[in-house]
Amino acid sequence: MNATVALAKRCFLCYFRDRSSVVFSLMAVIIVVMLYLLFLRNTMVASYPDIPGMEGLIDAWVLAGILGIVPATTCAGSLTTMIEDRAVGRDRDLLVSPLKGWQVSLGYVLSTFAVGIAMSLITLVICVAYLAATGCPMTASGIALAAVLTVPSSLSAAIIMYTLCSFLRSMGAFSGLFAVVSVLIGFLCGIYMPMGTMPSAMQVVGTLVPASHFAALFRDSLASGALDSAFAGSSAEALADFRAELGFDLSLGGFEFDAATMLAYALAVTAVFFVVAAIRIRR
Repeated sequence: MNATVALAKRCFLCYFRDRSSVVFSLMAVIIVVMLYLLFLRNTMVASYPDIPGMEGLIDAWVLAGILGIVPATTCAGSLTTMIEDRAVGRDRDLLVSPLKGWQVSLGYVLSTFAVGIAMSLITLVICVAYLAATGCPMTASGIALAAVLTVPSSLSAAIIMYTLCSFLRSMGAFSGLFAVVSVLIGFLCGIYMPMGTMPSAMQVVGTLVPASHFAALFRDSLASGALDSAFAGSSAEALADFRAELGFDLSLGGFEFDAATMLAYALAVTAVFFVVAAIRIRR
């Protein structure tokens, strides 16, 4: 087990020593921030002229959404070391060592999981600091819940991204997968455009993605104070419509997800990917 931890530590350090890998793994986040500052913020605030405090609410909404995609992109970026090991044949050295196949895979997953948590917590601190500086209403319980959510979201992203990358053996294939993930994740999680404004088929696909459920959970925790403040004098119907349109609440085929079922669904999909990964490790 010590060798597995040592392998995880090595992959973890390789990720943070390669600054370009860190930057590119955050490319989706950078794109979201730039689009939000240049286009989305003023447009979305102007769409709700009668609701007070919409600036803070929209800020909390987009930052919470970013917390939902950071684990996916950073976990994908951290797996660069695994793909490089395969591309140059370094993985054969590991396989002829006393380490078993599942221990090698566990080392990669642990390092990816650790990277996801570290980057998620760093992003959370930055988001909370920004919202506090702009005067956005927040609750201590909401911030604490967001911090706790970084664990299952990072675990889910680590297992799913590892399973997908287990089919790849070249840096070219990995670069293609990483580019697709970086571009699509923002759309599927309803960040580039609100979930309720997307076509029905796109909403279904987005709801099937576990990261969308974690993004909704982050929104419900981090933006709950701003949401309650903005809709304090509004009707329950107006609040429900807003939550559905902005992706606070998700539904699929008429089934409405609550917080518990969102988390259960995301973990169930993760378990399926875990089984696939386990079968590949045995083979």
